[in-house]
Amino acid sequence: MNDIKEIIIDIDGIKKAFSFKTNGGLTHSHCDKFRMLPYVANDKNLDIDYQGVAGAFSRSICGKKLSEDFNEDVFIKNVSEKIGEYEGKNSKETFKDIIKTMFLDNGNLINFDIKTLNYIQASSKEEKIATFLSSVLTNKELKEVVAQHYNVEVKNIMYKLVLDSLPKLKEIDIKDEEFKCYLPFVRDRFLEDFKFLISNEELYKESLERVLEFYYMFYVSQLALKLSKFEKADLSKPDSLYYSLSWESLSKNRTAYKFGWDLLKNNVTTLFSHAITLELLNHSNTYEQLNYVELYELFNNTDETMAMVEIQSLIDLYKNQIIDITWRSMKIKEINSGNLAFDKVLELFETVEYQFNNSSRSRAYEAYRNWYIKFVYEKFSKKRGPLGYNLNLTEDDIILLTKICIKDKGKLKLSFLFEEFEKRGICFDRDSKLKVIQLYEKLNLLEKKSDSGDAQYVRSVL
Repeated sequence: MNDIKEIIIDIDGIKKAFSFKTNGGLTHSHCDKFRMLPYVANDKNLDIDYQGVAGAFSRSICGKKLSEDFNEDVFIKNVSEKIGEYEGKNSKETFKDIIKTMFLDNGNLINFDIKTLNYIQASSKEEKIATFLSSVLTNKELKEVVAQHYNVEVKNIMYKLVLDSLPKLKEIDIKDEEFKCYLPFVRDRFLEDFKFLISNEELYKESLERVLEFYYMFYVSQLALKLSKFEKADLSKPDSLYYSLSWESLSKNRTAYKFGWDLLKNNVTTLFSHAITLELLNHSNTYEQLNYVELYELFNNTDETMAMVEIQSLIDLYKNQIIDITWRSMKIKEINSGNLAFDKVLELFETVEYQFNNSSRSRAYEAYRNWYIKFVYEKFSKKRGPLGYNLNLTEDDIILLTKICIKDKGKLKLSFLFEEFEKRGICFDRDSKLKVIQLYEKLNLLEKKSDSGDAQYVRSVL
């Protein structure tokens, strides 16, 4: 990228990728040059089982793939046939019943060992979410750590017998960055937390699904907030986002209301416009996936006037191809980013946004963001009467996050613990902090070294 002297937009590539029609019209395609989110502009079926996501994620970081779906009858037959001889005519059937009782729950394999996570089945949508999370959160080093834990020899004879009876998994090559990691600070935090998590096998098996949900929430919420700041985004730390607690009341004047979902939903709204804008801009001679901050830096180190001309040509091309819009009604906001070329980037975004909001394509625009909105409503929100949905955490969430933040330290100063929450994109206002402290007191986790509030410590839940 540093060797680029002049930005050249690949017009032919855009026409092909966006399926330009001869008489006007195009298809808003993304994830060809800039892979940002695993969503499509269709929300007819948004049912996602995050246990399936956890299974697919586990396979992804292990470089494995299911060779066949798990079948209860085949599994029990395989286990029973590994026993050489049975005493008595009913002993084989009794053994099968024992296996079914010990290792199956409603036809699904119980996670009695870390390796069984790889046998949780997933739909294609769940596989796609898992691939996204693996791409933006993990790296090669982490996968080497994972291999050490997943490849430990099982000592329990019964467990070994059962594991040996499971279908063989296929070895596959996983691309490290199929999706662009826009937020390295989220990845760094995940790597730290995941290494702790996998070192505690029981905790890992019990909480992998919820931890992936936490980090999915963290990553996309911060992505939405950062995108709205374009070149001014600080990609080194999270923006403040406030959560409330399921066991507390909430009012409109609370910080947790004003700067929680009410803030986030406004930024989530424009995700599809950002995806399309970045896709268009990355059809260029840079041959890298560049975000807004990187593009701004690039324009400042190349001929910004020439880049401005290129992006203006892209805006004109886009407008001319979309013929069902009255473009003269579009009012361009006053823009001054400090760089002429990036001013045109902001104009391009406004152009994409305008056509979505003033055409039949608004349905696709809404469908794209609904993938995330439905997830938030189901996993991290609570509906509070006239206040509507608000970002929400439960007691179990606080306990799990406390374990992750304290890790093996034994205890952590209360003020530092709240800072650790904030590093993971979770802020609490004064009222919520008091409720969290009361929870720690109820669980007998709070230590007071003196009457000073600053001298309070929270003991590890482990």
